[in-house]
Amino acid sequence: MDGTDPDRSHLGRRSYLFGALGVGSLVAGRRYGGKDETITGQTGHNAETPAALAESEGTTTADQDRGEDDTTADQTESTGAESLRITSTNGPVVGGDLLEVAAEIENTGETEIRPAIDYVVDGEQRVTITTTVAPGETKPLDPGSYRTYPGAQPDTVTVRFETATAVAERTVNVRAVDELAAAQTTPAREITVQPDTDVLFDIESDALGAYGGRTHWFVDETYEGHSLGPWHTAYYSHQGAEYWRHTFESPGTYEVAAAVDGDETNHRATWTVHVSPTGTPAPAIDGKRPAADSLSVSRDAARDLELAVTHPNGRLDRVIWWLGHADRIPGVSDVSGAADTAALSLDSGCHGCPIIAWVIGTDGTITEEQMWLIDERTSA
Repeated sequence: MDGTDPDRSHLGRRSYLFGALGVGSLVAGRRYGGKDETITGQTGHNAETPAALAESEGTTTADQDRGEDDTTADQTESTGAESLRITSTNGPVVGGDLLEVAAEIENTGETEIRPAIDYVVDGEQRVTITTTVAPGETKPLDPGSYRTYPGAQPDTVTVRFETATAVAERTVNVRAVDELAAAQTTPAREITVQPDTDVLFDIESDALGAYGGRTHWFVDETYEGHSLGPWHTAYYSHQGAEYWRHTFESPGTYEVAAAVDGDETNHRATWTVHVSPTGTPAPAIDGKRPAADSLSVSRDAARDLELAVTHPNGRLDRVIWWLGHADRIPGVSDVSGAADTAALSLDSGCHGCPIIAWVIGTDGTITEEQMWLIDERTSA
């Protein structure tokens, strides 16, 4: 589901009846828990950030129970003292939403146990929970949230808890997501760029609401994050769009997908990005006025700034001016062609704040550079 398993039909199941299982290796990631419980695991591949995990904690039991008939029957096995059960999910889910899974482990033996419990999603190990369970005790397991991919067709996600001698598995349905109109997105849905090129993706939609922060981004079905933070907020307030930037380092073909988390339903947008040495290069900044790296901004008169910008393929589009530290966009300059001049009249600033320029092409290629630093001790 997240693009890391080339053959999702094979879940990498291990035999529990013909020998003990070894615990797979882990990539360093989050680790937390009480004195007798630890959780270690990956932070990438559709894992949620701590802020997103906190957002998901509001899921109620009613939310978890709805639609449980739209999943396959659980598969469980146990040949030792521990018994695993998946108690609930919030499935079926709409593509792009969080999948929440709750489970529990029971010690059916007569001595204390401390098993390592792997949580696996579509064949990929997500986290390992290590916890102490007393004889006859049942403990809940919370593996965290999983951001599902916004597919155009219905799909499934298979979740699995496993120890050396026990397993519990369930398959949850993921509903399809409608595509946004191409007019609501930039750049074009298929582009070709050079390696190590940064690309800016934009989405405009009424579903974004008054404040934005509702778009989640994937590259080759792997969750990358969502449009949240001071600059995303400033951009949405000024441009009426949510953005995501991604640097395509190596040659190949990539799919970028965005899931807009709407009040009624989700929507998606997808781009195909070809990366080739013969692709489009990023725009460039060839000069600036004033030429000094530091400048002052008077309260009595605006400061005029200019940038000479170029694009080898003649695809200049706009320059977005940023006042760093203040997280503010003081202006946007429309540019075009292969060479143009972007101008800004800056009427206010803050001591120590950098002035940063985003030079953007019509194909989404972007160059970012700090041009000046405001220093009120500077006379020029």
